Amino acid sequence: MKKISIIIFTFLLMINLITFSVMATQNTTSVEQTAQNEQENTEDAELIEKHAEVTSTYGRIVETKEIKEVVTGSVTDKVQEVVVEITEGDYIGEEFTTDYVLSYDMAGKIMAHELDVGDRVTVEITEDENGTATATVLDVVRANYLIGLLVLFLLSVILVGGKKGIRAILGLLLTILLIYFIMVKGIYSGKNAIITSIITAILIIVGTFIIIGDGINKKILTAAIGTLGGVLSAGIIALIFNNIAKMTGGGEEAIQLSLNMTTINFNFRDLLFSGILIASLGACMDVGMSIASSLDEIKLKNPEITGKELFKSGMNIGRDVIGTMTNTLILAYVGSSLTLILLFMACNMSLAEILNKETIAEEIISAITGSMGVVYTIPITSIVYSVLNKDKVIYKKISENKIDGKRSIKI
Repeated sequence: MKKISIIIFTFLLMINLITFSVMATQNTTSVEQTAQNEQENTEDAELIEKHAEVTSTYGRIVETKEIKEVVTGSVTDKVQEVVVEITEGDYIGEEFTTDYVLSYDMAGKIMAHELDVGDRVTVEITEDENGTATATVLDVVRANYLIGLLVLFLLSVILVGGKKGIRAILGLLLTILLIYFIMVKGIYSGKNAIITSIITAILIIVGTFIIIGDGINKKILTAAIGTLGGVLSAGIIALIFNNIAKMTGGGEEAIQLSLNMTTINFNFRDLLFSGILIASLGACMDVGMSIASSLDEIKLKNPEITGKELFKSGMNIGRDVIGTMTNTLILAYVGSSLTLILLFMACNMSLAEILNKETIAEEIISAITGSMGVVYTIPITSIVYSVLNKDKVIYKKISENKIDGKRSIKI
């Protein structure tokens, strides 16, 4: 218990120190710049409002008409004529006839799904200086479908996992809240992305393992330390190779969206590190807990096993896990980049040119460094558990068999 207390105290001290560092590194200059930009945007908005008022709202498709081609200069778009009823805002209940553009690109190679009666959509209403309003259907509202999928997932976890499934859901909820309120909000407000992501990872690891492990014990502590070591290893390696390869973190989407940013600037290189850290966290947690649970079971069945033997057992278990877990990360990153890879190939780019594209290179570095985090989680977890359990401790179990009104004790 003395060792556990020391390690827990070290964990808490580390979190407090890092938290203090994040608060100290808050960029006050960016806040002042943000206020200045907001004032300029307000003035620009006031000038625009004098000519036209634009309102974003929601609507429901009440009628669908024919699909036609609309030629604008040299561009031919396929559009669907629909009647949309506004369901929120000042124009609630009013119906507008408008065109929904189905072609995403000028060549018409990427097409949107046709709208059906009853679909909920986002609508932009423009009112000119004469008071005439026109509506434009922007996109389908997908929130309800996502919520339905989430409910199905939660029910599946509870059905299969029972009480442990409920704990897993609580751990997932904690993870989502920590990522949003600490990591996302922190980075958006100007805090250092690297430090903020490390704090988030620590809190996720400790909080999740305590929830699913029903408290703090040697197994949970071992899994937490092993996971943290593996994740930090992945982050450090990613940081080094990102600098060596001169990665900017600014892919095509980031470049396009950054053009519309007027109130805040991000350090995309730090964001690249944060993304890799969080992406590898799940796999490292899985491996850390698997090894810690396996070693705990071995220690329970064989209380006299030595720390050296425990370490060897942990490494043997980890070697069997490496293949599947590294494949999991590699396949996840390949799956997310598959469309881009095929598009690059369709543009007659060679394999060398594709691999040299920063968007693909980012995924490769993320996949490899994340897998290395999993690999390093194994020896770290094995070492920590063997150190905490090197003494020959007799585990006692209370039997359900009663003798003379007392429970017998099996050693």
